[in-house]
Amino acid sequence: MPFVSNVGTPLGDSLSPVLFTIYLENVLREIRTTLPEPNSSYGREIPSEIAYADDVDFIGHDYANIAQIQETIEKYQLKVNTDKTEFTLLSKSEEDWKKVKKVGSLIDDNEDIERRKQLSSTALSRLNNLWLKDNKIKTATNIHLYKSLVKSVLLYNCST
Repeated sequence: MPFVSNVGTPLGDSLSPVLFTIYLENVLREIRTTLPEPNSSYGREIPSEIAYADDVDFIGHDYANIAQIQETIEKYQLKVNTDKTEFTLLSKSEEDWKKVKKVGSLIDDNEDIERRKQLSSTALSRLNNLWLKDNKIKTATNIHLYKSLVKSVLLYNCST
């Protein structure tokens, strides 16, 4: 049975994602003013959060600010999906963070490169099986298949 909602924008409406993103940005601006800037021992500046649409990662050195973030989110009548929420401690003594994925890539560059090499190698192997079976595929089609199925996997989320 559908439920009635009088708050927010209608689900499925084309304007909903845009309006939500604008609303969320207002919440993030308030959170930014209350959180201390994360400092880095790596010699470069670290942002306080990384956001992609409604997926936001807050970066800090401890868990002390979680209650403050939650309070601000609730003040704006937003809810955090606890089933999709994870906490990752980035530490030189811990290795778990290397396996965390963000926007399809592993946080640790070396781990991500190895993973991309494995995935693209598997894709190439499968494509090679197709090439060996059917010699009638045009060269242009083979190149298109390679770029779409292998190269795109290898270079996903790569910088220039």
